Amino acid sequence: MTLFVTNYGICQYLYPAMDDLSCDKWWETNSCIYGITIALLLLASTLKERGVLRFILDIGAGFAVSNVIDRMYFNTTQFNKSDYIMIALTVLIAVLDYKKNEHTTNN
Repeated sequence: MTLFVTNYGICQYLYPAMDDLSCDKWWETNSCIYGITIALLLLASTLKERGVLRFILDIGAGFAVSNVIDRMYFNTTQFNKSDYIMIALTVLIAVLDYKKNEHTTNN
């Protein structure tokens, strides 16, 4: 919740100038902080959940993290190979977590 509350201050501290480049970077940083906040909240929600709900929350958290990685390192205006890799990794990790929890719940 601290990231959500301090988001504006962090962006303003990093990019205080009002030129076009700073404005673009300010909004990019703002979006990344929102993505991280959403991912952390979804991951925190999965701590006590099991089954399909946890699987869905894991997928949501994975997509939020993928969004931040895509904004920081790849092109966000085109759907390319890196996006397919991030989707595949997100689903793979969610399935592995689901299988792990299914195994520990059944024992």
